[in-house]
Amino acid sequence: MSLMTDGKAPGPVRFHLACDRGKCTERISFDLVISEPRPDEEADFLGHILHEAHHAAPLIADLGWVFIQGGEGYWCPACAGPTRDTGTPDPS
Repeated sequence: MSLMTDGKAPGPVRFHLACDRGKCTERISFDLVISEPRPDEEADFLGHILHEAHHAAPLIADLGWVFIQGGEGYWCPACAGPTRDTGTPDPS
């Protein structure tokens, strides 16, 4: 998966996102301030791990990046192509 972070909530978190399609080299970075602390790791293991990504998901979608299910990962707007609204990748 190509989404990585620097920093921990609560506070500023820098996100690094790279396109997972083939030989694409598109990358972006953005900062997001997350005010909620992570849930306790023992009480909510997945919530603890995915806390920052959960908060960034709407912004990532607004930037035109698409998460392709089935292990493909994130595709940049150019690779997702004109069918990105349906969540189906452009086959070219």
